[in-house]
Amino acid sequence: MNKFEKELAAVIKKLDSVKFLFDDKDFEKILAEAAAPAQDAIKAEAPQSNKSHLMADGGGSYKRVKPGNLKRSVQIFKAKGHKNRSVLVGPIVSKKSKVKSVEGAKRVSRARRAFYWKFMHYGTARIPATRFMDKARSRAAGAVMLKLKAGVKKYARKEVQKIFE
Repeated sequence: MNKFEKELAAVIKKLDSVKFLFDDKDFEKILAEAAAPAQDAIKAEAPQSNKSHLMADGGGSYKRVKPGNLKRSVQIFKAKGHKNRSVLVGPIVSKKSKVKSVEGAKRVSRARRAFYWKFMHYGTARIPATRFMDKARSRAAGAVMLKLKAGVKKYARKEVQKIFE
């Protein structure tokens, strides 16, 4: 476990101890605001082709995909059926992805999807690995932590003021 993961685990543990202060919408807003730097970093690190390509669109048809589709597919979302309150950042991979929009973030769209992100990240026999997700993670770690802490302070202060009004 690296330094960022340890610090994140400590912040999450502290959040769990005061989670009764936040309703679900405010908690999601905090997480969405904290996830924004990660989304920006992934988009910045994602490789982009110079030409368009075809992608299977179900039912035997194909769809022409413009360069930059991988960057456009990176979104902030939560998994449907997830019991704990968590927010994920990454590319939407399928029309059937079981994801939901997050309060405080742009609405999730399955129109831009990039199932092939793993080929770009891990590489194939013909494509070298770029490890763009790892690079983005290390690049955004500090900003995510700062936003998370600032959001918790902002919303906690607001909730405490409500109690004493």
